[in-house]
Amino acid sequence: MNRLILCAPVMSERIAAFTTLRAGGHSKPPYDHWNLAAHVGDNPEHVTANRAYLETYLPGCAAPRWLTQEHGTRVVAGHDLALGEEACADASWTDQPGVPLAVLTADCLPVVFVNDSETTLAVAHAGWRGLCAGILENTLRHLGDPKTLRVWLGPAISQRAFEVGEDVLEQFIGARGESARACFRQGTAPGKYHADLYGLARQALALAGVTHVTGGDRCTLGEPENFFSYRREGPTGRMATVVCLLPR
Repeated sequence: MNRLILCAPVMSERIAAFTTLRAGGHSKPPYDHWNLAAHVGDNPEHVTANRAYLETYLPGCAAPRWLTQEHGTRVVAGHDLALGEEACADASWTDQPGVPLAVLTADCLPVVFVNDSETTLAVAHAGWRGLCAGILENTLRHLGDPKTLRVWLGPAISQRAFEVGEDVLEQFIGARGESARACFRQGTAPGKYHADLYGLARQALALAGVTHVTGGDRCTLGEPENFFSYRREGPTGRMATVVCLLPR
């Protein structure tokens, strides 16, 4: 692992795909150090410098297309966004080279999609609300045959660290049926459950026909040296998960 980024297995000579780590940037506590989010209260000059440094990992590409994330299900075409425009959405896709797509997370699940021919790709921000409402399914609608996709689950909070109320379990059962119950374990008290974001994502992808899924083995809360975690720290920074079809 590079000291500053966590590379996705879908990365190749044509595809850049990675999640930034928290080391190496300009931000001060509680956003230390490589915070890429402009909405969390960090010094704007530090965020600008951090984003400029991110672009050194994307030679020959435009600046990333950022989103104003809403825990919803809207998906946009990244190549239709003007530089500096931030659409209100939780996923973006493109089939054009040199257009980096990015989402910001600090416990929620970033999901990268690349088709086998490496011509179309996407990235999604998937918290439990988005997973329940169908953000991954909506993203897949822009990417062709699900069986041709390689999907990577980036760093998110693990099941053992993510306790939720019974209302969250009931919402997933309402959306998916009893099969969703397999992604929840009894929590520390009655009415509390440990939710498996990775498992819920794998379940949604499998039901949609995706057969090649990797990742899902990190915990943002349990690795403070590597990752920001809102649940652990409260006010804190955000990692960026980026995917880009590199120019030839």
